[in-house]
Amino acid sequence: MAIMLAMTSNDEEAGFKAKIAAETNYKLSVMWVSGRKTEINKTFPRAILNAALRNQTVENSPGATHALIHAGLEALNGLVPSVPGDSSLKVKVAIIADSHWVVVAAYGESAFLPETNHERVGLGVMHL
Repeated sequence: MAIMLAMTSNDEEAGFKAKIAAETNYKLSVMWVSGRKTEINKTFPRAILNAALRNQTVENSPGATHALIHAGLEALNGLVPSVPGDSSLKVKVAIIADSHWVVVAAYGESAFLPETNHERVGLGVMHL
């Protein structure tokens, strides 16, 4: 579900979020991250934590925030190419949690140049 939410267009997002809310007890957050890879590596953990706490997707407790950050870093590591250089990224991030798990999915584009653009996805899951 998190990957599908991260892959929704802006037009599809509201309907998909409403469907999740109507059919599950999951809590969720959606956000965008864009910029150079080196800057995103520095700001990503704080950005997902702020989004999840602001939307009450996870509790503000040491265990929940620790799990969220680990799931987020796992998603980011799956998304960001491990090649030298500083690519540009434009990524939609979906965070979904219930009382036992938190999932972070990141989907977007990365490129060194417009001609080298790639769509990528990363996923991280952590027990709360």
